[in-house]
Amino acid sequence: MNKIYQEISKKPNLTNLEDLLEYIQSFTHLFNKKKCEKLLEQREWDYKINLLEDTPKKLNTKAYAMTVQEDKVLN
Repeated sequence: MNKIYQEISKKPNLTNLEDLLEYIQSFTHLFNKKKCEKLLEQREWDYKINLLEDTPKKLNTKAYAMTVQEDKVLN
């Protein structure tokens, strides 16, 4: 019983191709670590948002609406 539980609860090694779900295996070439480490060059269409001097540094708001129960769980 314990051996079965260990196999079920064992987390997959996501760096191992055989541990990935079959439908994901064909997309592993998209997640090449070397390609992801380099940032793209700045382009002329990249825009910078210039904030006003009196703009608050932090906003006291949630990123999305939550129910009262969700808010209680988080706090």
